[in-house]
Amino acid sequence: MMYGWEGGSPMWWGGMIVGPIMMIAFVVLTVLAIAWALRATGLGWHSDRKRPSRLDILKDRLARGEIDRAEYEEQRKILSGP
Repeated sequence: MMYGWEGGSPMWWGGMIVGPIMMIAFVVLTVLAIAWALRATGLGWHSDRKRPSRLDILKDRLARGEIDRAEYEEQRKILSGP
């Protein structure tokens, strides 16, 4: 006695389409979970570049000619604090 149709089970076609999609989704979710866990524990990818300080930005603006020396000195005093 045969179960299903003579041409094959209709579930077989669904498995051919859904199976690979589910496998790809599983791999992507696994990679994302590992990356999140590494980043959460501090072992993830880090950038070695430091963010420039406000004084460094001010110096760069002076070097590019965006501000003059007097404005530079004024802003430097403000950034240095009282």
